[in-house]
Amino acid sequence: MHEQGISTGLGRIKLRHLQCLVAIAAHRHMGQAAEALGISQPAVSKTLAELEDVVQAQLVIRSKRGVWLTEKGQVLLRYAGSSLRTLREGLDHISSTVRDEVAVIAIGTLPTVAPTIGPMAASVFKRSWPSVRLSVHTGVNAGLLALLRRGELDLVLGRVAEPSEMLGLSYEHLYEEPVVMVARPGHPLAGAPRVEPAEVAACGMVLPLPGTAIRRTIDSYLVRHGVGLGRAAIETLSDAFARAYVAHTDAVWMIALGVVEHDLRAGSLVQLACDTSNTSASVGLTLRSDSVPSHAVKALIECIRAAAALWRKRAGDAVGDMADEPG
Repeated sequence: MHEQGISTGLGRIKLRHLQCLVAIAAHRHMGQAAEALGISQPAVSKTLAELEDVVQAQLVIRSKRGVWLTEKGQVLLRYAGSSLRTLREGLDHISSTVRDEVAVIAIGTLPTVAPTIGPMAASVFKRSWPSVRLSVHTGVNAGLLALLRRGELDLVLGRVAEPSEMLGLSYEHLYEEPVVMVARPGHPLAGAPRVEPAEVAACGMVLPLPGTAIRRTIDSYLVRHGVGLGRAAIETLSDAFARAYVAHTDAVWMIALGVVEHDLRAGSLVQLACDTSNTSASVGLTLRSDSVPSHAVKALIECIRAAAALWRKRAGDAVGDMADEPG
């Protein structure tokens, strides 16, 4: 009887039910969800009630501050978002043979990873798949992984997450990336053969925002060396702001090597001789465990792997060149 009930429930669930749940979770507001779906708010409420009746569980809690999903709603959301995304991937895959519709691959990437292998992989990919549109989204690791679970992203390029954050996801290591300390040319510490973390802190530091994966690495490093942030510290996710700020002050920017690799090669920034060898962290590719990538996504993944291999070599050469420079 139980198996028959499940089968009957599955037969009653419609595509609009899943779309409604995903929209409510994304907007946390019934009116905004209705607007996004192009239907009335009563229609959203009716569709939600139908879905709750099918699964025999409350999925959404409403209040004056908005709506949010119950624990069972969160469980169903993971599968609903994934199912919708997989269906879109299937439609995109066959669309090229039946009509001139453009397929879209949604990529999530950390701001500290975006300048490294992403552009290189995209350039190679577009030569073979010119009709596929790449939609690149940046954000913090946790937010990107949440979008990936909901099926709003196809893959994420980011740092390795805690095991508790990887439920339903699979991670592939691509390369190790260290944090470096950089400053403007002519900085008082630029010519020193060795720089201590306390000296850097005294100049004022520019750091990624708290809660980000790279900031946790930096915080651990500073704690090990007994260094506090100080009142002069600035926290930002904007590389453009950080780059401009250190160019006009004596502040020191602590950031992933890939973000400033071009600046170091061009000479617009210099790396300080401060030992950050214990700050390397894994950067990799995260996918949904239950998804079946389309041919286009598989091709992009291969381009990402090739770009990562090339970046590993370039990063190794850059570190070697900097190590050979006179102090």
